[in-house]
Amino acid sequence: MTSWFWFTHGDRRLTVGAQATWTWGMYGVSTRVAVKAIEPNRRILLDWNLEDRPSEVEFLFERRGGFTWVEIINRGFEDTDEGLAEAFDAKEGFTLVLAGAKLWLEQAIEPRFILDRFPDRVRETWKQR
Repeated sequence: MTSWFWFTHGDRRLTVGAQATWTWGMYGVSTRVAVKAIEPNRRILLDWNLEDRPSEVEFLFERRGGFTWVEIINRGFEDTDEGLAEAFDAKEGFTLVLAGAKLWLEQAIEPRFILDRFPDRVRETWKQR
């Protein structure tokens, strides 16, 4: 489902203790994540970007009336200028993910936020759906 609004491919389902690779085919990049906790309908906790400078990402889901509130917390950045830049970049990326998910889930519109974010980096061989 996430391929409609975020990454283009994941190599496995998320289960506690598993490591997965998430790929953004349009850019030819991927990241490894390690699943630390899953509480159905409540929380997913994982280590993100295992190969480079890992951080911890927590997805929180809270029922509010007839809707689900989603919050993403990304922590573990170094207290340096580079770490601060990475934190701001991550915040921007996860904001696009949440906006894209909302648009796709509520309106059945496939957003192009992630694809359009870096148009000069899209691989020439990339084929859209």
